[in-house]
Amino acid sequence: MTAVLQQIASSALILLFGVQALKVWRRFGTVRRDRAALAWKVTAASFLTVGVYATLHALVSAASVAAGEKSWLYPLVSDWGLLANLGRCVASIASGLLLLALMVVSRRTAPRIAAAAPAVLLVAAVAGTLAIRPFPIASPHDFFTRLAVLNAVTAVMMMAALLAAVQNDAMDQLLWLALAAYAIKETLSVSLLAVIAFWGVAHVKPYFSALFWLQLAVGILMSVLAARRLHLAGGGRRVPALFERLHDLRRQAPGPTGRV
Repeated sequence: MTAVLQQIASSALILLFGVQALKVWRRFGTVRRDRAALAWKVTAASFLTVGVYATLHALVSAASVAAGEKSWLYPLVSDWGLLANLGRCVASIASGLLLLALMVVSRRTAPRIAAAAPAVLLVAAVAGTLAIRPFPIASPHDFFTRLAVLNAVTAVMMMAALLAAVQNDAMDQLLWLALAAYAIKETLSVSLLAVIAFWGVAHVKPYFSALFWLQLAVGILMSVLAARRLHLAGGGRRVPALFERLHDLRRQAPGPTGRV
């Protein structure tokens, strides 16, 4: 039951961050079509989709545990729960791809990507779940191996988006830091999931617990960063990109002849 409660808490934090991101985007006002604002919009769509999916899954799982193994709900959740986890990972990969596309496309195309994000992510989550159905999960080793691979792809996509954001000054530093924490969490999760897949759940309870505590810690950090950005947005304050100030200093630095 402890694992179920941890799952609910970590899922709720994902959903909370999505709600905060949406509020931040709405406070951009007349500059909502700016790339930095659209990054918050796509992030909101990503974490709201994954957060709702994960929270519903966690709540239904808790209900099935409370109902007991002889209830009709328990085998249903056992059957579809693992698939839902993998489908949610597919949506996370799609979110990384959308953010990467937003960072590199033209300013004219960027709003279209942001507008399409909610539908794309919802389809990715549902289609990802259903697409895995014809390929039965043979064992816990099989499940955690698949989960580790999908987390690895998510981390790579998110890191690529963060790199593109740095190159184009296309994401404010608080969102960049929040998503960087998320990418690091996904990277560390790959190692933990690989250990669990190799040794089996029964023998790696500390690693399994570490995985949930990692998710909780990163979820809290991301929520704190989003709360800070929401506070600044409420005061009408602009947050610069990660290295924007350094770029300004470089432009102001004197050249070889001593001229600015």
